[in-house]
Amino acid sequence: MDKHAAPPQLEHPAAAERLRLEGALELLDLLHEELLLRRDQVRDASGREVFDEVITQADALLVEYRRRRAALPPASARHASYAFLLDEAGEVHPLPHQVYVALVRGEAAVPQFAGRTLRLAEWYVRLHDEEPEAVVNETYVPIRIGPEGHADWSASSALDACRHGSQKAAENAALPNAMERERMRDLLLRVRT
Repeated sequence: MDKHAAPPQLEHPAAAERLRLEGALELLDLLHEELLLRRDQVRDASGREVFDEVITQADALLVEYRRRRAALPPASARHASYAFLLDEAGEVHPLPHQVYVALVRGEAAVPQFAGRTLRLAEWYVRLHDEEPEAVVNETYVPIRIGPEGHADWSASSALDACRHGSQKAAENAALPNAMERERMRDLLLRVRT
């Protein structure tokens, strides 16, 4: 496959839909938890009512997306997620899956990158006999690491908005170059989830 080509498209519409629903459910679960925490911090009743209304809408979306996921045919192939941090010097740092998930949730730190802005790369990979076979989806986002090594998503979002003015430009700025992409492919053959 040409290393400059766009990521391969999913071969089955059900697999693409499952991937979209899984991503949406993960984000909605995180949003739901955050809204509950923030609602508990609001002192006045009208503010709590606003949070309750938004939480009800998020709950309705969760129910609908879970229903849609359950209606899809079972997935025939196994998949895994692989994550990498790309630094300013073009170095590629594999991120174990459990650390990646904990970092995104704010439960883990990467102190070796404290105070730096990196690019987070996630590759969703189809497995064959438990080995990576094909990259089916790629996601890239800039990520600011705070002074203690925790992901600072608010700074990352502000950084994107100030620098690029649009989400599409921010995504493009986070894309790997050809050498970084090749290094991730090499690491993918050795890294395990």
